[in-house]
Amino acid sequence: MVARFRVLVATAGAATALLAGVAPPAFADPDADPPPQGEFAITSEVPTLAELDAQIRLLVGTPAPDAVKAAQLEGGSRAVVVPKMVYRIGFFRPPRGSSLVTGPETHDGDTHTAVINASRQGVPTVQVTAEWRRIDGRWKLASKSLCNGITTLGLPIPCNFQ
Repeated sequence: MVARFRVLVATAGAATALLAGVAPPAFADPDADPPPQGEFAITSEVPTLAELDAQIRLLVGTPAPDAVKAAQLEGGSRAVVVPKMVYRIGFFRPPRGSSLVTGPETHDGDTHTAVINASRQGVPTVQVTAEWRRIDGRWKLASKSLCNGITTLGLPIPCNFQ
């Protein structure tokens, strides 16, 4: 009975947050305070796996506003349709899915690559080598990586935001 009550309270709290437009935090370090929703940016000289992972979780694991997601993408607002669809379908977000950015990594000036590992219950893990580009001092997921994701997942989205 107590366990059911806890689940009910947690579910109600999550629903209230979603209705209020508050996105769950998309931050790799659970002990650190998450950045304010509109201020997430990777500005380090060389992005860390934790930063890239937090960015991917923000894009595909939260209902963050379009403007927040667009700021993370090389294609900007034209490309937001991809992470929005992946989020809505729920491919790689809890409770049945997850994602993790891992190495191997490469870094060359304003270009960085790493591997996005995305999994869903009952389906083999999908691995996509992704590229990020530093644009105006911020690391953004490259449009060609979104196009690779569209192809890999078989999404009905034209890749016309490059």
